[in-house]
Amino acid sequence: MDNINPGQMLKRIEALENEVSELKERLSGLENMKAPDFPPVAAKPPHEPSKREKAAALKKSPAWDSEHWRDGIESLVGGKLLNRIAIVVLLFGMAYFLKYSFDNNWIGVTGRIIIGLVVGLAFLTAGDFTMTRKYRYFSQGLSGGGIAIIYLTTYAATNFYDVFSPAAAFLLMVITALAGGILAVRQNAYAVAVLSTLGGFLTPFLIGSEGAGPIPFFTYITLLDLGVLFLAYYKNWRSLNFLSLAGTAIVYILFNSTLPPYGPNYAYQLEAYLVIYFVIFGSLAFFYNIRYNQPTKAPDVYLMVLNIAFFLVASLVNLARYPDWHGIFVIALAIIYLVVSTLLQRKRMGDNLLFLALLGIGLALVTIAIPIQLDGNWRNSAWVAEGMVLIYAGIKASNSWVSRSGIFVLTMASLFQIEAYLTNNPDYTPVLNTNSFSAFLAIAGFFIVFYLFHSRAELADRRFLLWPSAVYGTLLALRQVSIEATHAVLRYRLDYQVDFAVSLAWIFVALIVIAIGLLKDIKGLRLISLALLGITLIKIMLYDLSNLDIVFRMLILFIVGGILLGISFIYQRKDRKEE
Repeated sequence: MDNINPGQMLKRIEALENEVSELKERLSGLENMKAPDFPPVAAKPPHEPSKREKAAALKKSPAWDSEHWRDGIESLVGGKLLNRIAIVVLLFGMAYFLKYSFDNNWIGVTGRIIIGLVVGLAFLTAGDFTMTRKYRYFSQGLSGGGIAIIYLTTYAATNFYDVFSPAAAFLLMVITALAGGILAVRQNAYAVAVLSTLGGFLTPFLIGSEGAGPIPFFTYITLLDLGVLFLAYYKNWRSLNFLSLAGTAIVYILFNSTLPPYGPNYAYQLEAYLVIYFVIFGSLAFFYNIRYNQPTKAPDVYLMVLNIAFFLVASLVNLARYPDWHGIFVIALAIIYLVVSTLLQRKRMGDNLLFLALLGIGLALVTIAIPIQLDGNWRNSAWVAEGMVLIYAGIKASNSWVSRSGIFVLTMASLFQIEAYLTNNPDYTPVLNTNSFSAFLAIAGFFIVFYLFHSRAELADRRFLLWPSAVYGTLLALRQVSIEATHAVLRYRLDYQVDFAVSLAWIFVALIVIAIGLLKDIKGLRLISLALLGITLIKIMLYDLSNLDIVFRMLILFIVGGILLGISFIYQRKDRKEE
């Protein structure tokens, strides 16, 4: 430090001052620079909690306990169930009031009807008023009860008191049905629709129906059905369809069972109403889906099945005095379903499930009509023919459900044929009788099924139906030829024994099967035949030889040995050709 002279010190101080000045200028320039414009950063939207997070927050919040109480068991019983019970109790009370006042002449006929209508209208008004106050379930109960009371009063005024003419009663019933529908739509209240429907169906039983004839009674039910089903269609409340069908069936059965037989005219009247119900429910089951291009669902199919079941049983009972026409009646129904299913498919209306449901019902009706119209063996033959037609149609159309239904019908025919074996008339000529014809037709049916599936390797059910049909057909053939052989020996008192004849019959079946296998080059049939020959040989060696006379022993051994030798030669010749 001491070695530095003053001149050098001054130079260093001057240099430092210059650097400080430059730094000040640079700092001042930086401060005066404008900051760049950056785009504003969008604020993140608030997080929308999921349902699970909302539920967790509710559980943590103090309000959870009160919310849970309102939607819990206590709320269900106190707010909803008691309301429905109260309306039903009041409905019963109104019904018994009308009946008691009629029995004791308290009030004149006109007064009773006016009271009933006023009470019903009061309930409807109160229900609509409470709906505006947000008492939803309470208002639904009042509205439904009011509709039911008006139903009850109108029915009583028409059929018991003769206050209303048929035209006036008809108009009032239509207005009542429309009022119930309007209220249900206005309040979006499914419960109102259910309560008004139940009240309508309960009406005849609450005040008794002894004095009512079938025409006004079933006209009332028809109008009720139309009102309920229109509401079900408009709001797509499909469960109302089932409720209306169940109510119609129960009311029909109960009313019809309490009346004495009237004669042909009465049966025609009932059948006319049954046809009306059948058309209404049958078309409603799929009309909504076609109209709005909706897929057919399981409830739609259930409604179609329940509708045809009710109509068929009720009609056959109603037309019991015409048994010869029952089969034709069922066939006519089957044709209707088959035609409708075909038309819908051609016009591309509805989906595949609707087509299969209508087709299945039609085929089921054909199956039911056969035993109704035909007896015994002809019934089985018709079932076999139906099964074969279904199987062939299903294969050609590549529809496995149709072919499966054919297999079911064919199997059912064979099982009934087995039962017919046990009741076979010993006076029948062997082979040349209707029982044998039906049996051999069923056997041929299973072998035709085998051939159809064998020739179409692409079929979905091929591996499940191919060989079981051949084996089952062979077993049926063994059963039938055993019966035919036994029947022939006993009927004609032939000199050879039954066991000998049965063994020969089994060998005959084996030869037919192996011949088909060789001609069509089907290895499986040849194996079935060889297995059958082995079983027959075991039967002969272990059973027949110990029971046959010496002559029949020699015959059976020579025959079996010759046949086996011939089959062996055929196989060796076949192997040489392949080489």
